[in-house]
Amino acid sequence: MQITPTTNTVADTQTTTDTTSSNSGTTSSTSGQLMSEQDFLNLLVTQMTSQDPLDPMTNEDLLGQMVQFSTLQSNATLDTDVGQMQSNQTLANADSLIGLQVNLQVDANGDTTQGIVSGVDVSSGTPEIVVNGQSYNLSQVLSVAPAPATTSTTPTQ
Repeated sequence: MQITPTTNTVADTQTTTDTTSSNSGTTSSTSGQLMSEQDFLNLLVTQMTSQDPLDPMTNEDLLGQMVQFSTLQSNATLDTDVGQMQSNQTLANADSLIGLQVNLQVDANGDTTQGIVSGVDVSSGTPEIVVNGQSYNLSQVLSVAPAPATTSTTPTQ
């Protein structure tokens, strides 16, 4: 059995995809961007119209390509979901520090400060804790301790 590869190139304004077909299977590689469903369908139509009529693509090869595209799409969705979960977890971590005393590294020289976390600031896009009126990234936290107990003094007569 002799395998003779053929090369098809489909180019559009967003993605360039090179596809090499042979009797043993098909491989695809994209440069720079993910393929959309429309890109995949355009590639499939081009591949089907350019194939050798004496040696057409098998159903298994076609199904394999569809499964690969579906897996790629699922992975992209999963990546987005995991990113959102990570963001939510970071916010929950920052929120859990409210009312606790933290020791923070202020700069690269090793200067530190401490104080009680009074809030969480998300205006920068990532949660930052507010200590003594100043916002700090969670990566600057060196230690966490319960807030010191406040003692109330009542005047004696």
